[in-house]
This record gives sequence, C-alpha cells and structure tokens, in this order.
Amino acid sequence: MSYYGAGMLRARWASWRDWRQQRRGQANARWGWIKPPAGRGPAIWMQGFADFDDLRLAADLAKAIREKRLDLRVVLTFEAEHPDLLEQMDGVPGLGYGFGPCDHPQAVARALERLTPLRYLALGAPPRRHLAAALTQRAIPAVLLGTGPGLGPLPPVEAVYPRNVEQAEAWRSLLPAARIEDPVDFSTLITVAQVEPNFRALACGGDDWQLWWVAGVSAASAGRWIQAWQGSPLRRSGLLFLSGQGVAPAGLERMSRWARTPLAPGSALWVDEGRWHPALAVAAQGVHLEAASTGDIWQAFAGGRPLSAAPLSRLPRPEAMGPELVPILTAPGAVLARWQGLLGDPMAAREQGDAARRAFWAERRRAGERLPAFLERVFAW
Repeated sequence: MSYYGAGMLRARWASWRDWRQQRRGQANARWGWIKPPAGRGPAIWMQGFADFDDLRLAADLAKAIREKRLDLRVVLTFEAEHPDLLEQMDGVPGLGYGFGPCDHPQAVARALERLTPLRYLALGAPPRRHLAAALTQRAIPAVLLGTGPGLGPLPPVEAVYPRNVEQAEAWRSLLPAARIEDPVDFSTLITVAQVEPNFRALACGGDDWQLWWVAGVSAASAGRWIQAWQGSPLRRSGLLFLSGQGVAPAGLERMSRWARTPLAPGSALWVDEGRWHPALAVAAQGVHLEAASTGDIWQAFAGGRPLSAAPLSRLPRPEAMGPELVPILTAPGAVLARWQGLLGDPMAAREQGDAARRAFWAERRRAGERLPAFLERVFAW
C-alpha cells in the first residue's frame, strides 16, 4: 500500500501489509526510519512524491547538487518506486535514496532527527501538514519547486520555483515577492530532444503509413478511441498508438510484446513502455494529449508535431500554450477529424509542429539560464 497521510491506523495497516509482502524498507521508512548516506557533511532532504516526472527531475537535480557541493549529503525520498530510474543514482557518492515517511507527527519527527537536514527541498507538491509544522518548529528552510502552496500550513519558505504563472500567482498573497522566482519548468532540461528518426521505418517497413499517438489514455477511454479509429478513414493507411497508465485494454497488442516487424495498416497498439515515447513524438503525424504527464507533454512539444489536448489535460505552461497552438478537443472523433484535415493541409501541419518545437526550446533555454542561479543558491548554503 502507498498511504502517506497522518492517520495512525491507516499508516500502521499499510506498514503491516508491506511487512507481509517483504517490503520492509518501505514499511520502516514510512515511520521515519531513514538512514542518511555515510559521511559528516550537512544533509539536504529532497522529497519527491508519486509522480514519475517529478522524481526523474529530482534525481537529476540531486546529482547536480552533489557536483556543485561535494561536502553535502543528499537524501532523496519518494512515495512510489521506479527501479529503472533509481538505478541511475547507484554509486553516486554522498547520494542516498529510498521511501519517505508518512505525515504522522512521530514519523516526521523521527525522520528529521535522523537526517538533521540543512535544507528541505520538495518537488511537485508542498510538504504535508505535520511535516510543514515540524520544519517551522526546527527552523529548517524549505525550497519548493514546481508546485503551488497547497492547503496546509507553510513551512519556512526560502524560495519557490513555480512551474507556471498560475502557481506563481497562488504564492503572491503568501510570500514576499523576493522569494518567488519567475516561472520555469526545469523538467524540459531532461526531455529527450534529439531522437534518431528510425522508428517509422521499423513500424512501417517499406510502406508510408501515417502514425498517430494519443498520450495519457485511461483504460476507460481506450474503448472509445478504438471504436472511433475503426470507423475512421485514417485507419486505411495509418497506425494508432495509445499510451497511458494501468493494464493494457483487452484486445490491444502491447508494445512490450511487439516483435519489431512492420505493422499492418489499421493496427492499434498499447504503448506500455515509456522508452518509446521520444520516438513516437518524432515519428507521429499528430499527437493528442488526453491526460498526459508533464514529461510526455514536453516530449510531444519537442517532437515538433501538431498537437491537441483534452480539456482536463494539465499543460505545464498554459499561459504559453494557447488554443492556437494546442486546440482543445474532447471526443476521439473530433481528434481524428482534425488529423484527417492535417493530411489535406501539410503546410499548416508543418507550421503547427514548428510552433510546438519552438515553444519547447524557448522553455528549455529559459530553464538552462535559470539552473545556474539555483545551483549558486545551493553553493551559498
């Protein structure tokens, strides 16, 4: 179980379940039994939560912090494990990682006693109520990245790095302007921006099928996409790729089982491995963002293809991604009709794709310019 709230009984029950399933490290960490890396230098506690993209960014920032301050020990905690990502941190001196504590006061107090952090950094969400109170009680400054203020009490905030204007505005009534940095999305720095364009040949062989990608599909909506696809003229010379969380819908071939042989026109595949997303972003004629993660959204922008999005899609920089760049569409049929129109107007498709790519690189340049100042802040600690 992955309960990290403040309820005693629920946290105990989650830990008991973890012990039963041989997840002892997670059970112990939930109650604050966290061990910092060996050494005598001051510690930095970086807290990621359950979001994969935030944890991926946290891992890269943790390594960058270690390169900037070799005397610091960095502890990265999380609430959902991603083994392939975490293996990249193995062997980095002074860098430790593992599950984090729940928000029960005893767990929070124990974690802070064992880590005695010089600073607390949170990525993607603010600290929960009891942790924020404990940081205040112990006067441990906090730096928050990519998040709004949340509903609970504030910790002693040293600085916030909002991801977009919406988050920045939410902070303005709570903090002095000097503590609120200009919006920037550092996750663009870890987006795969250069991809070998060989996926199309792999999927199509010697044929010239069109490839279409829908990112962030739920198991409940996959059936609607398949039904619309089967009735669309795009199916005669196209391939549809659906990616999302959870188990592949019945009847859809999974990419992890694909034999890397050319696909028949009209095929629909469930992309169950994220490593294919950069290649799809480059190879697809069009991309629709239904409930995609921040990482997939920026990946789609970097691919330089025409984009559309569902109304509930959380675009990371909505103020820079207006409807002229990312049309808002609800029904699968409307998306497929838009794609059909793009085939009839290749010039418009190219212009839309180029605009998406420019938006990505503008944000990436902004993030690259801002990262040194963030690391200088770390150096000053």
